This record gives sequence, structure tokens and C-alpha cells, in this order.
Amino acid sequence: MTKKLLFLLLVLSGISFYQSKNLDKNVLEIPFTVPTNVLVSTITATSATVTCSSIPSSNYLFEYRTSGVGAAWNSAQTNVPILTINSLQSCTKYDVRVRDMSNPSDVSVIVVFTTLSVDNCTSVSADSGLMHISNVTVTPLPVFGFSPMISNSVNSNYTDYRPDPTRKVNLVYGSTGNLFSMTKSGTLNPSAAYVNVWIDYNANGIFETSELTVSATSNTNNTITSSFTVPTAAAVGGAINCAVTMRVIFSNTFVPNGCGNFGYGEVEDYGVYFSTTPNLATNETEKNKEISLFPNPVSDILNIAGISSEIDFEIYNSVGQKVSSGKTSDNKVNVHQLLKGIYSIQIRDKAKENRLKFIKK
Repeated sequence: MTKKLLFLLLVLSGISFYQSKNLDKNVLEIPFTVPTNVLVSTITATSATVTCSSIPSSNYLFEYRTSGVGAAWNSAQTNVPILTINSLQSCTKYDVRVRDMSNPSDVSVIVVFTTLSVDNCTSVSADSGLMHISNVTVTPLPVFGFSPMISNSVNSNYTDYRPDPTRKVNLVYGSTGNLFSMTKSGTLNPSAAYVNVWIDYNANGIFETSELTVSATSNTNNTITSSFTVPTAAAVGGAINCAVTMRVIFSNTFVPNGCGNFGYGEVEDYGVYFSTTPNLATNETEKNKEISLFPNPVSDILNIAGISSEIDFEIYNSVGQKVSSGKTSDNKVNVHQLLKGIYSIQIRDKAKENRLKFIKK
């Protein structure tokens, strides 16, 4: 009898060991399905394109809302990691995130973007081959700490540079001594040509006479340079939080109100962002920084980019059990004590909660 009991115990322990080994193997083979690298590009007044990294299921749920905790989420499902969102409101801040539809709890971090202001008119030349813009540079007063916007280009009848983050113009309300320069090119370089620049200071989509910032008649010099002042009352005292349009027109005839077509020359549009203080641009960059984990997979120290230096965290295993908690130290969490497997870390920073997955190797 004793021998039979001993044999039974050995058999049961072997089964338990086998199941444990296979469970551990299965846990380690669970795919990492949280969409990462969520990026927003080609932002216009009414649309934006969202992309993310590929996931094994190839089944994506894109969710977006007007920015704020109380707003309802809109959603669209795709089988590719890209979606163009249409019918957005102009000059409005939005939140966007992406889920894996096969694992709905696997959700990316929230990324914030702002749509552009609307334009109520268009302008384009018929021929840019004979005379066109080859460079536009806007240099804010250096004391404010913003870098010049430098835009080199080839000829085109019209180009919209507003969605291009490398051609973003930063200006401060009430600032004086800002510089605009434009370099012209082409075989036809008439002294009677016009260089006119409008900035839609009140973001109403109309280029008004008071918004004609630079007005010059071209001459034999290749570069036109002019200083300008940003009105203190622009944008109703600094209420604009999106890019308004700066329209640059190099034309053989004067184009009233920045609207309408003409014969020779070129039109370029740029996005202008206004600040009440020199530090605003830096603050906005920090606020919208994406949170990410590295290295991933990790052995000992998990780094968290895009957070404050010391925040609360909780770590959960693959079956939802909390296995660790505490505060980050210098944006780091020690995970040396965790067993091999897939985990999620929940962090709260500046009243926002984020949950990201990582692999402990």
C-alpha cells in the first residue's frame, strides 16, 4: 500500500511539473501586442493621419476624441496600422490611441495633436518656372529663444508647408524686431514684381488688410528682407492654440487679400504658432512627449521615458495579478526580482494613467 501511494505521488508531481513547464513556455510565447510608435502626421484643418507599429493580429482599433478626460471616444477599425481621420474641427486639440482588437486591453499611450486653422480662400500661380521662391526665412527676436524657420524649396505653383513640423514658425505676442526674408529665383526677375506676406493673426481664415505683415516691390536684389511686429491683441489676447496661416506670395501682379490666382510667381503657406512667453514651446513639447519603455525585453532595470522623475507605478503579470508597486527613481524601475514572462506596468503622471507592456527575460 505504501509503495502504491508513493508511486501515485510521484506520478502527480510529474504531471504538475510538466504542466508548470508548459505554462511557463506558453506565457513566454504570448505575443507582444501593444501598438507602439503612435505618430500623427499630415495634419490639416479637418483631418490627420495616424500610424503605429505593426502587431501580430493585424487588427487595429483607432480611437480619438477632443482632448480631455470627459470627452467620448470615436473609433474606427482597420487591418493595417494607418488611418486618416476626417471631419475634424479646425483649431482643436485631439487625443488619439490605438488598440489591438484581439486583446482590447492592449492599448497604446495617448498622443495629442491639434488641427490647423481653417482658410477661406486659395491662391495659386499659373506659371512658377520663370519666377519663384527658393527660400523663406522667419527669424523671431533672438531674446525669446526660438530658432529661425528656414525653408528652402524648388519651384511650384502652390505649396502647403503647414503640416511640415520642420517648417514651423514660432512667434511671441507683442514682439518687435522679427525678421522675414525671401530669396527669389528664375530667369524672369522683374523689378515690378510683388512680395506680400499675410499672417492670419485672429485665426478667422481671412487675410485682412491689417494682417498684411510684409509688403514690398521686388528689386534687382535676390533677397527681400523686412522686419515686423506681432500685435499684442492678436488672437484675442493669446487664445489661439493651433497653427494659423502665414501666406507668402511672390507675384507679377498684386494679389488683394491674399486670395485669387495670378500669372507668374509662387504661393507658399506656413503654420505659425503664437506664445505669450518664450518658454511655452518647450513646455508644450514636454507635455506632449510620448511615454515609452526601454530596454524591452529587460533583464534588470526598466527605463521609462517621457515621465516626471518620481511617480507611482504598479506591475501586473499576464493573468492580471499585481506583483510589484512603488515609486520610480530617476525614471527607472528595478524588475530584477520578476520571473521571466510578459508584464504590464501602470503609471500615473500628471493626473494621467498609462499602461504599457514589457517582457522580462
